[in-house]
Amino acid sequence: MESNKKYSLNAAAYDKIADEWQDFRKTCVVNKCVEEFCAILPDGACVLDAGCGTGYPISAYLVARGYNVTGIDPSEKMLEKAKALRLENARFFKSDFLGFETGEKFDAIIAFDCLWYIEPDRQREIYSKAASLLKDGGYFMFTHGKENGEIDGEMMGETFYYAALALSEVDALLNKNGFDVVRKETAYAEPTTGTRDLMIFAKKR
Repeated sequence: MESNKKYSLNAAAYDKIADEWQDFRKTCVVNKCVEEFCAILPDGACVLDAGCGTGYPISAYLVARGYNVTGIDPSEKMLEKAKALRLENARFFKSDFLGFETGEKFDAIIAFDCLWYIEPDRQREIYSKAASLLKDGGYFMFTHGKENGEIDGEMMGETFYYAALALSEVDALLNKNGFDVVRKETAYAEPTTGTRDLMIFAKKR
């Protein structure tokens, strides 16, 4: 399911660059912040990898740690590549984050570099959606922007749309939806990930 037009346009752009993206991601190691997030999860955790892309390196890393992984992504071409990995204890579905429906509750959600594709009028739904998908005591890790606004950018020759809310509103929405912030870094930077305006670990009360 697709929750907004801009997100579906981004999915179409990812379809176009899927081969190039896979070649690039094959050269990447898992992000340090993902490793650090996994260190606080229970053994055998059920993890939702939102915006899973081709499944490598994040979904593959989660499976290697013994987690049960559900990956979602709106790009059909990306998902084909993720499924082709034939990862044990992993399943992949075509959906964006807000449009994903399941009766399952997860121990953790990783939304690495995907929430900023959601349009501003739906950004506030992110945090209630995350809460609805998590078990009590579950963890939510995400990267995002920290300023209110929208921009277009280019990657691998394709145009992508990005949006975010002000950090003060993100903080308020997390609290309103039953999350305690475990770790928050603005201007996050380290070699495997590069730089991100915002990186948060939050725990559902």
